[in-house]
Amino acid sequence: METINNWLNKILLAYPDKIERIVYFFIFLFPIAGMSVRHWITNIFNLLVLIGLFSLRKPRKPLLKEEKIFLWICVAYFSMFIISSFANGWEQTQTYYLGTELRFLMVIPLYILLRRYPDCIVWLLRGAIIGSFFLFAQAYYDVYIMERYTALGVYSKNIIGPMGILIGFWSLYFICNNFKHLKSYVLFFILSSTFAAFTTAALSGSRGSYLGFIVTALAFVMFFSRPRWMFASIAVTIIVGLAFYINTGIVKRGVDQAITEVSRYIQAKDHITDESSNTSVGIRLEMMRAGFIIIQDNPFIGIGPGNYSKISQDYINDGQINSNIARFSHPHNTFIEVTSAKGILGLITVLLLFYYPAYIFIKDYKICKSTSILGLIHIIAISTFSLTDHSVVLMNNYTSILLLGIIIFFSSHIRSCKQYRVK
Repeated sequence: METINNWLNKILLAYPDKIERIVYFFIFLFPIAGMSVRHWITNIFNLLVLIGLFSLRKPRKPLLKEEKIFLWICVAYFSMFIISSFANGWEQTQTYYLGTELRFLMVIPLYILLRRYPDCIVWLLRGAIIGSFFLFAQAYYDVYIMERYTALGVYSKNIIGPMGILIGFWSLYFICNNFKHLKSYVLFFILSSTFAAFTTAALSGSRGSYLGFIVTALAFVMFFSRPRWMFASIAVTIIVGLAFYINTGIVKRGVDQAITEVSRYIQAKDHITDESSNTSVGIRLEMMRAGFIIIQDNPFIGIGPGNYSKISQDYINDGQINSNIARFSHPHNTFIEVTSAKGILGLITVLLLFYYPAYIFIKDYKICKSTSILGLIHIIAISTFSLTDHSVVLMNNYTSILLLGIIIFFSSHIRSCKQYRVK
């Protein structure tokens, strides 16, 4: 091990230009191989963290106040995992989730590494444009060749769908921000890339990605539309959303089913025994209801990460919630998951993790519009996905997407704003 450490140190110190190329290569590969090769999202994140750890010895520019606050928020979020886990009794379950939670601590060396290289954001966007075609190929293969009900990719529809939305809007941003300078064939290529990414999301049948498309598209319109074109742009966005609904059977089935099941759940007089709590959407609503009961009884530090199914069983035995949720380990909502596991203090840290960078993007919007838009698109989309999925903070691959995106956009934004103020 010592020999390997010495070897890596020599490379990092003697060949800084090669390290920069390696970093750009991994970031470029992230949207391409991430959805096509299993574990590559996690491995790319880990490799960049490893390079970042060895790069800590190199001289670096001091962190700005905003950067220090962001990194301390990541430390606070991880600390709530430790506090809640020990307060509720550390068991094998907490050890299992420790690896994912450590990613929020790994943000420190990763952020310090990526802030050194100004073109990280450029290579991520380039990778997204190419990666959209790989995503579409995977989705097409799943649905039309393997004849699966939805596109799954190498993970699941709940990851390939949201990834399609993110990549689609990153590509669309590239067009809007560089429209006047793009040649016709380049414009056509990127438009095709955007369409491929959004089609991938539609083929996934993920309700979260469909909701994410609508919310993020409306926000995107507000960023790029002039006031006089605002209503027309919103109308076009709605029409595109309806087109996906009408012409894509997977989307239509999913939306229609969701509306029906929500209606049945709301109309039910007794959620504990009624069959409406055993439908796809109904059981998620029942899990959320169980989450609110758990939060009410354990408000400050929660029940401990990974203990949702164990604690919910007690409420099932007491006749407070439907027994069908016993087979689920999480409430399918990031904010309810964090609050029930880590309490109100945990919720505060995850809200800061999402929305402190958003606050900085909004505050500096007029002077650094480009990076502000990309950062806000990422956070708005991830926030929307979080309403229907807990994986954002619990699954290594999803967490890597969240954190790497925030790090690249936030560090690029801070650098751009600093250069603007110097000028």
